[in-house]
Amino acid sequence: MSEREKQNRFIKELIRSDNSDQCREFQARISKAERDERCIRSAVFLVMIMALISGAGLGYSAVLVPEFFENSTPMIVRVFSALVLACLICLLGFSGFWWWYRKICNRLYNECRNWIMSLREQPVTPQTSLPSIVHKQGVQLYTVVTSDAEQETQIITFPHASF
Repeated sequence: MSEREKQNRFIKELIRSDNSDQCREFQARISKAERDERCIRSAVFLVMIMALISGAGLGYSAVLVPEFFENSTPMIVRVFSALVLACLICLLGFSGFWWWYRKICNRLYNECRNWIMSLREQPVTPQTSLPSIVHKQGVQLYTVVTSDAEQETQIITFPHASF
C-alpha cells in the first residue's frame, strides 16, 4: 500500500467517524471520484493490453508473412497496424482522463484535510462549569464530563503508595 493510499484511508476514517451532513457529502463525492478514477484506470489497462497484443501480432506477421516487406501490404498487417495506432491514440486520451480524475481526487482529499484542520482549530467549549481539578484531603481529583448527565457522580479514591 502506497503512502498516498494510507493517508487517504486515514482521511476516510476521520470523515466516517463524524455523522454530519458535510461528512456525508464528502463521502459521496470521494466515493464517486474514486469510482471514476478506477474506471478510467481499468480502461487504460485494457487499452495497454490491446496495444501489446496488437504489437505482438504485428511482429509475428512481420516474421511469418512472407510478403510483409513487398510493396503491397497484406490485410492482416493493415489490421494490426491500425489497431496499434488506435490503441496508442486511446491510451494517450485515457491517460489524460486518468490524470484529470486523479487530480480531482487529490483536490477532494485536500479539501477534507482543510475541513478537518478547521474543526481542530475551533475552540472546544466546556459542557459544564465544573472546575477541572478538585482538591480533597490532599489528593488531586480530576472531573470527567460525560454526555450522559443522568448518571451519578462517583469519586474513586486510591490508597497512597509509599516507595
